[in-house]
Amino acid sequence: MGTIHLCLEVNCNYMELYSRLNPSVGYQQALDGVFGSQYHEYYKLLQFLYAHPSCRISVSISGRHLDWFARHHREFLLVLSELAGRKQMEILGGAYYNPLLPTILPADRVGQIELFTTALRRHTGKRPRGMVIPNNAWDPSLVSSLKTCSMDYVMMDTRLIPQDKKSFLPYIVQEQGKILYVLGQNQQLLPFSMTEDVIPPKEYLAQLEGQVSEACSDAENPVVCYSLDLTQMNYLLESQWLQELDTIIGQQQIRQTFQWTLPSRYVKDTQHFQRTYIPAGILFPAGSPAKRVSDSEDCPAAVTRTPVIFNPYDYLLQDTGTYLLYSKMMHLSILTSQSRGDKNRRKIVRDLLLEAQAGEAYQLAATESSRISQTHAYRSLLQAEKVSRECSGFFDSVTSYDYDADGIREYICQFQPFNAYIQRRGGSIFEFDVFQTSRNYAGNGDNGAGLFLDYFLEDCSAPRNEEFSRQLYKERSFDGKRRDIQLLARGTVGAFRQLVSLKKNYVVSPDGILVQYIIKNEGDQSLRQVFAVESHLQLEAAGTDSLDTELICGQQEELQVFHSQLPQDKGRDVSQVRFSDQDLSFVFVLNEQATLKMRACDGSLLVSLCWQVDIPPQREVEKNISFTVMPRKPSKRLR
Repeated sequence: MGTIHLCLEVNCNYMELYSRLNPSVGYQQALDGVFGSQYHEYYKLLQFLYAHPSCRISVSISGRHLDWFARHHREFLLVLSELAGRKQMEILGGAYYNPLLPTILPADRVGQIELFTTALRRHTGKRPRGMVIPNNAWDPSLVSSLKTCSMDYVMMDTRLIPQDKKSFLPYIVQEQGKILYVLGQNQQLLPFSMTEDVIPPKEYLAQLEGQVSEACSDAENPVVCYSLDLTQMNYLLESQWLQELDTIIGQQQIRQTFQWTLPSRYVKDTQHFQRTYIPAGILFPAGSPAKRVSDSEDCPAAVTRTPVIFNPYDYLLQDTGTYLLYSKMMHLSILTSQSRGDKNRRKIVRDLLLEAQAGEAYQLAATESSRISQTHAYRSLLQAEKVSRECSGFFDSVTSYDYDADGIREYICQFQPFNAYIQRRGGSIFEFDVFQTSRNYAGNGDNGAGLFLDYFLEDCSAPRNEEFSRQLYKERSFDGKRRDIQLLARGTVGAFRQLVSLKKNYVVSPDGILVQYIIKNEGDQSLRQVFAVESHLQLEAAGTDSLDTELICGQQEELQVFHSQLPQDKGRDVSQVRFSDQDLSFVFVLNEQATLKMRACDGSLLVSLCWQVDIPPQREVEKNISFTVMPRKPSKRLR
């Protein structure tokens, strides 16, 4: 067995880094904060390399982090460039916003990689020849895109690679006649774990020698690749572990010869590659919430104790909100690829689209930081859609097609002020985009989220009967020209399981949305129930001191105003409701007075409108709700 090459890559673990975004400040300011928190750890790494010129280390940095260094610590980039020129460090390529590359169009993959390459050449004068696969998300179709970007090799976790291969030799994959080299990172070979002490350097090298010899004793140039995040690297530096390891390797204090190497140098020098096929997969990290696609919707997400591999599509399906964001991104990506017109505006749209593909917005951890990232991604997509409309001759429309690729057509209502996407599941609005604020107010797509969800209750305090809110409504009629959508659902309600039909009609216009309910008692006994319509809106001011509420209550239509608060009592008979969130006012106008309940929690505002209905057999009643969004401005009375 020949010399064992050590190929160490350092990254800053961006998914963990983005989980520390500060929700109380703006998104860009929050990014600057988390990038700045790691500067001193990078500084210690550079100090180590200057003091140990025999050591070779590759570094993976995201495009946004690179530009942050250019703005705040230009000297860092100068040192990086110097170390790269001395062949002591290799700056790996990447995709600028660290997207999930298999989930975006080939043109966007190339755009993300070239955007990073341009930034790296601008700041360091170096052009990368290889890269680490962002977020350990792989698909064989990436080979063509990577070769288009002049990438010779990629590095990825060996757990994504078929296990029947020798893990200490490089691989070669091909797709449609194009070949790409792959270096497998053996993360199982890290010198420490979360529960054990660090293995002493000499003992660690002896263990590596035994494992490499057992796996491929006849290999001439085996390679051991692994990746350390900055926190792990900093720990090894502070404990002097890495310094001692470099000394042992330099003085050949062990039987087997070890040598530091850079990935590009190793790929160039070696002649031994294993041909293989690597199937599509995303490595889902341990300790993250996950749910199998086949699980019941009622089953809560479980926490993975070991890494799990999903195919990219199933990964997105683990979380409804993530998948809806992906559907929105793909919709705009296709729209952008077909757009024509002003070149400068098309570039603005393109840049916003690439920003909306940032990987942290598509992670599955339901944290405050991930919600902030998704909100920012939606904002970028809506800004891109707005600019795209300005150069494409946009006109108002109501169309029907399968928006989210679930086999069921949705109703896409697009107007100058807003978008409203209506689904037949529950007959609800699952996305409501307002272009003035570039925000989706219909929530993240979780169960029970959205606008105009329907329930029947025994009384206002009883548990909800979710038969209608979860049911797939039937289409009675759809007229895109008249902008009229008519849906129908049937179910049983109450203790006596009385049969009820619910006709739900949407009439949509640029001025707002009219929702008409026709409730028919199809049983042979009178129906006494509470009919409730709930809307969940995601408001920046919800639950804070900046949410104003105005109500028109009672038979005398008394105006009640609540400054910077919600109504405190449990219910009010109202005919109009207006609440204001910073820049916008949302108005519900009813044809009959209803009992109002409002509750704010974690940025979500629940508006519940309840009617007591008493319907004789084979008779029906009608309830109407007019929903309008307008710029916030002072008003003495709602009209």
